[in-house]
Amino acid sequence: MTEHNKQKYSSSMDVMDKNGNLLGAVCVTPSKEIGKRDILLMDEKAGTQSVRSTTELINMLSKKNVPFDERKLVLDFLAERLRFLEQELAINTIKSLNKKNNK
Repeated sequence: MTEHNKQKYSSSMDVMDKNGNLLGAVCVTPSKEIGKRDILLMDEKAGTQSVRSTTELINMLSKKNVPFDERKLVLDFLAERLRFLEQELAINTIKSLNKKNNK
């Protein structure tokens, strides 16, 4: 595992190409629409692109010569980040419902 992937999960993760050079970062954030998420690939050279799915992101990384093991780490990061965001949404929904019921 490379040093940059030993970090704790956050909203973004660095991605390296097959030569070990920084390609850019993958970012997962809540969307403007409640319950939806934005997945972004912030490429150091090509700029930032929004992707519709994890499959689309992995295919993009493959075309950019990101090694298989690195793409697996990106999938793990996405799964963990999306799970965290879903839990956060559920907790906030429950809190909101409790406030309504207690009034």
